[in-house]
Amino acid sequence: MKRSIKHHSLVFALLALGAGVSQACHVGPPAQRIAVEDQIRQPADVMVGQVIGATPLGSDTVEYSFLVLDQMRGLPRKVFTVLGRALSPYDQDTSYDRHQDFAFWASGGGRSMNGMDCAIHPSFVVGNSYLVFLSDAPTWRSFEKIDLVDGHPDPDDKWLAYVKTALSGTPARQDYERIGRLIYGLQRMQAQGDLDRQALAAQHAPDQLLMRAGRLADEYERIVKEPRDVQRIPDQKIDATLREAASLHAALETWRNGAAR
Repeated sequence: MKRSIKHHSLVFALLALGAGVSQACHVGPPAQRIAVEDQIRQPADVMVGQVIGATPLGSDTVEYSFLVLDQMRGLPRKVFTVLGRALSPYDQDTSYDRHQDFAFWASGGGRSMNGMDCAIHPSFVVGNSYLVFLSDAPTWRSFEKIDLVDGHPDPDDKWLAYVKTALSGTPARQDYERIGRLIYGLQRMQAQGDLDRQALAAQHAPDQLLMRAGRLADEYERIVKEPRDVQRIPDQKIDATLREAASLHAALETWRNGAAR
């Protein structure tokens, strides 16, 4: 009887441990979901590389070979490799519209999410180019796609522009008018109920609008909790946030007007 009790106790303990790990990996380790401002501080080699080969190594593991197009930090090299996994139909091989999309800049943005083992196993498309932060501790934004324009990395890509400026050592210009517009815009949306996730859910708002409202609400809560961090927000992120705020408000108004009929 005692052996049976011990056996069941061990089973429950393992199940509880497994549930905890599964839940943690479902949301992603915090170290992999850092803010864009903190990504720059990572001890990593930074470069834009074009995928020139993909060699299967078995067990879904693929070794991707890159040709360096633009080295921005780290040991100079012409080629490098990244271990990842085979590309699947569910992977996001997107540049987030030249990284103008707020979904990239929001908390939890980035194309390379963790797997169920809590590790990041990136996938790539041969011929495409990516802004790579090469380190032993990758994040969701460590392997961002950069479109090619006439054979060169897109100079209008907002993430590429931000990284280049940040790594150049050029002091960030503080645009207080733009920062003020950001804070005022989010405060106004909060007052109008556009960021109230519970209220919107109770009103049966569409899932897509709930998700977008949640992203902006997280950004607003971060600003309220850490007001000093506002000055660190990149101009590119401020612009993306303001565009998303205006777009979401218009979408919510359209939905409310339709629901009221």
